[in-house]
Amino acid sequence: MFGNDPVERIRLALEELGSEDRRHWTGAARSERLVELIAVAERLQAESLRCAGEWDRAADWAFDGALSPRSWLAHRTPSGRLEASRLVTSARLVREHEATGDAVREGEISCAHVEVLASMVRYREPEYARNEETLLDAARTLSPDDFALVARRWRSVADDELSKEEARARYERRNLHVSTTLHGMGVVTGELDADGTATLLEALDLAAPPDPGHGVAPPRTLSQRRADGLVDIAAAFLAAQGKGGRPAVGLDLTMDVDTLAAREHSDPREVRCDLERVGPISRETAMRLACDCAVGRVVMRGESEVLDLGRRQRLVSPALRRALELRDRGCVFPGCDRPPEWCDAHHILWWERGGPTNDENCCLLCRRHHTMCHEGGWGIRRADDGAYEVQQPPSVRVRERQRDRAPPVAA
Repeated sequence: MFGNDPVERIRLALEELGSEDRRHWTGAARSERLVELIAVAERLQAESLRCAGEWDRAADWAFDGALSPRSWLAHRTPSGRLEASRLVTSARLVREHEATGDAVREGEISCAHVEVLASMVRYREPEYARNEETLLDAARTLSPDDFALVARRWRSVADDELSKEEARARYERRNLHVSTTLHGMGVVTGELDADGTATLLEALDLAAPPDPGHGVAPPRTLSQRRADGLVDIAAAFLAAQGKGGRPAVGLDLTMDVDTLAAREHSDPREVRCDLERVGPISRETAMRLACDCAVGRVVMRGESEVLDLGRRQRLVSPALRRALELRDRGCVFPGCDRPPEWCDAHHILWWERGGPTNDENCCLLCRRHHTMCHEGGWGIRRADDGAYEVQQPPSVRVRERQRDRAPPVAA
């Protein structure tokens, strides 16, 4: 398009670079090449910003019918709409503020710094014009991540009234959605305002602190701990209702007799193992819920005719629950310190396998370790001296006495 076009020379150089064989290079040489390529890409991005600013000012994007520069870029280039929007916003900042444009062209600040500034300056253009040099000085000395924090703080104080309005708008945007997948997993999405987020994170970290690295079970990831913490907090709230105590399992489960007895079904349409508001769950999960719950009987013919409606009865009575709390004083799984109010009563010999509901066959397990003993295939037993022994799948046993708990008879 242009005589002695520099872009064409760059394109030819890229073709040559693409044929470069670096398989036998030293690690230091490859590292140096990577740094060089990133530096060159940064300079190209800076020129893209300058060109995009000139192109946007002349409204060249409108010549072929596009409605906005963002839609033109999203349609004509490999950019997605979000990336195109960021490019246009950054290009306008560079075009309209001379000192910012000079700083990015001379390599004093990076395009990442410009992107941070562009997002923070919105609705605060007059304030930015007054504080441009101060912010650029900070950008020259800080990484983009560190500078983002500085820019956020500046934005919050640049216009007090506008910051208050934005804070109120962010609070009004709060939302939480919980949906279930085909397999019954819950997907949680949403947005919280700043102090709501801080409150939630602090509560999750207190409810589910890091696991010991030397424990019997492998430690959970941060995301797993926070997922468990969220469920524990919800269970504690349901239990408390302003009075304290522990949660009584109140989930409605519908299961057909053949599934309960682990018999094969002749007609898959007759299979029922459904949790209310969630849908089908595994039989093992249903059995864990049945460990410590109120069980009722509903005998039906077909899908709608109720033949017999029995009264709900709790498997674990309040008296037995109190005895387990006094004896076990929390989750008995080796290495766990969850208190009684976070625990379920677990049948060591499972209830559906004929295990009795008494103090000899029951112990306290937190939700995590209760799940491990049902869905995870772990085993647990109590010895005559009151120590608990767990068996990992498939066959590694670990024995550990829990907090000097009394033997079963003494309890």
